Amino acid sequence: MKWNLISHELRQNRRGFYTCLMITLIFIVMLLGKADAFVDNPEMEKLIQGMPDGLLKAFGIQVESFRTFEGYLATQVFPYFIVIVSSFAAAWAAGSIAKERDRGTGEYLFTLPYSRFMIFSSKAAAHLLHMTLVFLCGSLLLFLLAQSSGHMMRPTDMFRLLFAGYLLVLSLMGIGYALTSWVASDRTAVSVGAGIAVLAFLLNLLAGSSEMMQKLSALSPYRLFDAFDIVKGESLTVACWIVTLGLYAVGTAAGVFILKRRDIG
Repeated sequence: MKWNLISHELRQNRRGFYTCLMITLIFIVMLLGKADAFVDNPEMEKLIQGMPDGLLKAFGIQVESFRTFEGYLATQVFPYFIVIVSSFAAAWAAGSIAKERDRGTGEYLFTLPYSRFMIFSSKAAAHLLHMTLVFLCGSLLLFLLAQSSGHMMRPTDMFRLLFAGYLLVLSLMGIGYALTSWVASDRTAVSVGAGIAVLAFLLNLLAGSSEMMQKLSALSPYRLFDAFDIVKGESLTVACWIVTLGLYAVGTAAGVFILKRRDIG
């Protein structure tokens, strides 16, 4: 990795970074702003219990998750926080090469005295830095708002949950890197990256709607852990570590491998 290549990618990606950061923070404020209407509210719990069992099962709604603040964070805030960050991060990854074509900088960039591996790994480092900054800012805001709300919260369980989310975002970035050399344009990269992240979320969300969806949901990295179980004290499984980090590593390696063998012109 070279710092000048990393800084080049950071400059190219700064608009997406600031957009992702603002959307993430706004959504966290909005979702936590309505926590009091759901958490430990007998009337709301009664209303939810009155919904058809099929509807609750189809969308994975667990009534008990609304009885604690951690449960609300795990089921109503965390999933949307992660899907926003992963949509942007996967789009950045998928657009690594396409954006150079769109901006007419590809021919110049790949004639510099750097290997394609060096260029690709520098781009990946820049994306990781931007994603991590957004994730840390979002997590910090979440903790600050949670503390100021007066609700009880176990920090250890929340750290574990957020770390699981970070691993999840990495896995979706890896998929984006594996596809980047095949993506025709930056606009297509945004659609592909966001589509992958949203599809993974929807597969998990609708897992209980039918037997077919239950089988399809196995393709979603979200199925590697249960957010609600984590805030109740459950540890991350070995499968969560291996699959998420494996997807990131294998996807990045595949991206480099394909890039070395493709014509960039």
